[in-house]
Amino acid sequence: MLKNKITIKDVALACGVSQTSVSLVLNNRKNNISEKTKKLIKSVANELGYIPNHSARSLATNKTNTIGIVIPDLSNTFFAEAVRVIQIELHKYGYDSLLCNSEEKYENDLKYIRLLSNRNVDGLIFTMSAESMISKNQENIKKILKQMTIPYILFDRYYNGDDSKVYVDNFQSGFEMVDFLINHGHQKIGFITGPMNLNSSIGRLEGAKKAFHDNNLIFDDSLIFHGKYDVDSGREGAKYLLHKVSSIFAFNDLMALGVIDYAKQNSFNIPNDVSLAGFDDIIYSSMLDPSLTTMKQPIEKMSKKLCSLLIKKIENPNYHESISFKAKLIKRSSVLNKTENK
Repeated sequence: MLKNKITIKDVALACGVSQTSVSLVLNNRKNNISEKTKKLIKSVANELGYIPNHSARSLATNKTNTIGIVIPDLSNTFFAEAVRVIQIELHKYGYDSLLCNSEEKYENDLKYIRLLSNRNVDGLIFTMSAESMISKNQENIKKILKQMTIPYILFDRYYNGDDSKVYVDNFQSGFEMVDFLINHGHQKIGFITGPMNLNSSIGRLEGAKKAFHDNNLIFDDSLIFHGKYDVDSGREGAKYLLHKVSSIFAFNDLMALGVIDYAKQNSFNIPNDVSLAGFDDIIYSSMLDPSLTTMKQPIEKMSKKLCSLLIKKIENPNYHESISFKAKLIKRSSVLNKTENK
């Protein structure tokens, strides 16, 4: 037989205070109750195993204190780390979160947006799947988001428009990395991109081309391999590029990891035979052999700012702000300075 559920009345009786006092304290509402009594109420509630009735609270306040999060790929360390920070930060604001992983599928984006809307979340953090970034699907997603009454922020991936968003400056990041490689004596540079309907891939590649232009070099489109931001894409890209280039710029660290794996399996030495650069600076990048030169995304700062903007939008639905962050070039041992050997 199940135990009877502990109620506010039970907590109030155990503390010798009114039910109103218990409700005010446990629901974090403004009150004039002494700190001593607050501590007593919280302590007794924990001891008795009191569980708040969020459904009843949301009916009374028209708020669920819940944020929906839709991300495209939890196996991607960038998104996993971002979600970790986001959930911690939202908790500081008094919000729980519902996490949905779309697996880079458009239909899952639609399903989860509707699911979270039906759950009456107070806000939505949304990173579009690769399929949703396709022009036709993108327009439909944009339309559905506009029809919702839920405040939302786009994270990392976005479409043109005035929607609030938080993202890294991919163009400048691509430029900086390729300019660094060129200045280290690399002119035959291969590229392993992500899907070319994503802002990150487009921006990083355009930045790379600008670096070639500014250094009076001709960009070779045949040295581009289009991947999917996963380890297998790194392996496949390495197979395509290794015999043709002196360095490879993988557009994320997961693909760079795939390059390292393929190179080792096929007796290529990094960086002596081919240099390698990545993007993101995920937790493993400094531990690889060789350690990976990469562009570090300020994941923690981006994630915290993302939460701050969403809270502002919840408090004021007319509030709009978009913020671009700079990535930082992290120089490690995977890039050989060929100019030193001349």
